[in-house]
Amino acid sequence: MRRYIANPLAFPAAHPQGYPTLKDEPEFDARKHLAIELPSQTTSLSDFGYPDDEIAECPTDLAITSTFRILSPEGAACLLEVARLLEPHARSVERISRMVRGGAYQSKFLRDFCSSPVLAEAMSNICRTPLLPHTIPHQLGHLNYNPEKVGENVDKWHVDTLRIDFVLFVTDPNSVEGGEFEYFRGTKTEVENLKRAGMPLPAEKIVQAELPGPGYAVLQQGNMVVHRAKALSAPGERITLVNGYVPRDVGFPDFTRFDQLALADPEHIAASEYSRHITWMGREALDARLNDFHFSADRQAMASELEDIASILSNAARNLRSSEKAKMEHFGDE
Repeated sequence: MRRYIANPLAFPAAHPQGYPTLKDEPEFDARKHLAIELPSQTTSLSDFGYPDDEIAECPTDLAITSTFRILSPEGAACLLEVARLLEPHARSVERISRMVRGGAYQSKFLRDFCSSPVLAEAMSNICRTPLLPHTIPHQLGHLNYNPEKVGENVDKWHVDTLRIDFVLFVTDPNSVEGGEFEYFRGTKTEVENLKRAGMPLPAEKIVQAELPGPGYAVLQQGNMVVHRAKALSAPGERITLVNGYVPRDVGFPDFTRFDQLALADPEHIAASEYSRHITWMGREALDARLNDFHFSADRQAMASELEDIASILSNAARNLRSSEKAKMEHFGDE
């Protein structure tokens, strides 16, 4: 696989309408607010049963980690304050009853936290591959809030529309009844086959993350790990944050699902952010080829490289034109 090591993409200077800026919020300080620890355990995609050919298409063989700390107590308290300030902007989609996406446009604290180079370096070390904060702003700091109806799952069984992300508890998971984060220790094809046959997921393959308190998270390859957030069984407050990353090597196939993003985000936002993300990928691949210029008579290799770069743009153009008939994908509640 041809490697194209990309440079970071700055957060957009343009501010979209409908995303009012928060006032009087805390200021993010990585020295005070981060307290990153390494997870004690990681589980690989092969442990989940994925075959070698599917793993080869992934930027890391990581499936998911055990719980580990990201925020200090002060950092967790500041993030909770910001999440509560953003809560009036929550909206719903088919899969999630109450969520805030695009909060990084509204909150500088959220933007600086989610784009922190220190945090990205730590996630890179855990994944053993270079990562960058996601180049689609709506994939930075996605917030999920518990439904107002007790007994309704926060999120259904699903895989993510991005490759790598962490799920962080903003509120204390031990202060509420229910609301557990669960994942299926198996492949998404296995889940698809079970659902198609009308069978439940086997309980012995469902793992429940153990979370000591707010500011703790799990890191996962979200498009490969089937997971969900369970319902609260009594009234309470449950808030989680999902922060996304892209592999710095843009030679890996892009997993951004524009058809799904277009169902979750305002149309002009989803299309614009996706187009910008793809333009960045194409530019970085071209720059890498220019920087690695050398003389050669291998015309076939040159043609293949150009076709690979062109396909980044052409596939995205096709996705932009063909998303109207898409339906939101998930595996249901049970």
